[in-house]
Amino acid sequence: MKKIMIALGLVVLFATSTFAQIKEGKIVYERKINMWRMITDPEMRTRIPEFRTSQFELLFNDQSSLFRAVPDDEAPDPFANNGGDRGGQRFNFRMPETTTYTDISGQMQYESRPMFEKTFLVVDSLKPLKWKISEETKTIAKHLCKKATTSIIAQNIRFGGGGGQRNGRNSTDSARTNSPITPKETSVSVWYTEDISASVGPDNYTGLPGAILEVDVDNGSNVTTATEVTTKYPKKDLVQPTKGDKMNRAQFQDAMKKLMEDMQRGGGMGGMRMRMNN
Repeated sequence: MKKIMIALGLVVLFATSTFAQIKEGKIVYERKINMWRMITDPEMRTRIPEFRTSQFELLFNDQSSLFRAVPDDEAPDPFANNGGDRGGQRFNFRMPETTTYTDISGQMQYESRPMFEKTFLVVDSLKPLKWKISEETKTIAKHLCKKATTSIIAQNIRFGGGGGQRNGRNSTDSARTNSPITPKETSVSVWYTEDISASVGPDNYTGLPGAILEVDVDNGSNVTTATEVTTKYPKKDLVQPTKGDKMNRAQFQDAMKKLMEDMQRGGGMGGMRMRMNN
């Protein structure tokens, strides 16, 4: 009788653990970007909110994943409370949203990147990251998570004020400000859960034994946190993007640098800094 009870207990335990591990579904994220860290012009800081919040979703199964922005047509005006009506021109920075499809089995990534009036299709192999897993844990979206850290090399380009005379600064001052900054190593902290079997995550963060539910880039500069995990998702949407000028990651970096140089010659973007991960 005792052996039967033990056997039944093991069956129940196995069934429970199998049921608990999610193999496919959707994760909803909220991303909070500190805009002031990208702005060098004090005057511009008075005209934009310090943080910009947006919503994303990750569709996934054991073979692939698709990370994309959630339409925010009905989102409130980010300047209504934080930006305020402080006179002068107000700036509303809508960051270009990348749709990232990851072929887990083939170890390939497809990124659809709209940039101004052009769309780039960046196709390249998955970029491996050297993760360091710690013993720290916390709960996110009702799932127990473990902490892991790594670092990335980010190419920063800083933009000063516009061209010509502006607030005592001439075009020479602007040209001096509109210059590439030496690539720097940026810290990344993530929290992942083994409750989800697929090795997936926001953007191009993968390679851990489970799904990443939170990403913190540069100590609070850009934080993406899961708010909901569900097994229901539109399976027909989990397909790789095909439209756009096809290139690899290195070619895209070169194209972006050229685009930034052209913008600098046209007057820059007024005290804004852009980061491109290599």
